[in-house]
Amino acid sequence: MRLWALLLLLPVAYGQSIGTPASVARGDKLFAQGCSVGYCHGAGGSAARSQRLRGRTFDREYLVKVIRNGIPATAMPAWGDRLTDADINDLTDYIQSLATAPVNVAGGPSTEAPVALPAEKAWDTPEEHKRGRDLFFDLTREGRCSVCHRLNGNGTAVGPDITKVAAIKVTDGPQVLRYGRPRTVRTFALKDGERFAGVTAERTASETRVFDLSATPPVLRNLLNTDVQSIQRQANWRHGSVVRGYSLEDMQTIWTYVRFVAAKK
Repeated sequence: MRLWALLLLLPVAYGQSIGTPASVARGDKLFAQGCSVGYCHGAGGSAARSQRLRGRTFDREYLVKVIRNGIPATAMPAWGDRLTDADINDLTDYIQSLATAPVNVAGGPSTEAPVALPAEKAWDTPEEHKRGRDLFFDLTREGRCSVCHRLNGNGTAVGPDITKVAAIKVTDGPQVLRYGRPRTVRTFALKDGERFAGVTAERTASETRVFDLSATPPVLRNLLNTDVQSIQRQANWRHGSVVRGYSLEDMQTIWTYVRFVAAKK
């Protein structure tokens, strides 16, 4: 059973505090970066691959347990080794704050049905490019393009701006998609022996935030710098490892759509 199904079993009020404005605001940021569009939950707790969290009240202890330990045999991962206790507390505060939030988010879904397509900009997508758009944002695919690339104001910016690549690579797009070796990918070696390919999102004096590419979609992890042994250039990771679900024809169609968007920017 998936997380959203289990959460629906507990939509009762418990009269618990939802934390301070500061903790809710920080939880909002954590949710947007690690849980929202491109993962399972929609923007602001609206419906996406999962049903909405907005307008529902959940037991605090249950939320903490699910966030920390995940739910075995479901798409809900354990975040206990990626988030601090303070992170989990703030994230829980934010989710509980959604109990009194309006069900609909501006620009978000109006029902609990999965989001079919992202919002378009002022110009319409011509008929010949609609299949490429649908493939890029296909919510039925865990490895869809938009979990790593932001395009037309939608998606997650794990990888580079693909429209810039499309602008200079005219004929060999599908080959780039299949065999490309992104320069931003690094090997992260932790002192406990764990090693994984990832992309740095942010690095401070005390902490490194990194998208872990060993998960699909990539998971945003918070690493203490004291726990990191080394960060080195990744020589073996290939883009083809995440586009296996697309045929060459699909990738050509996606590439044509991306070039269309690039020309409109």
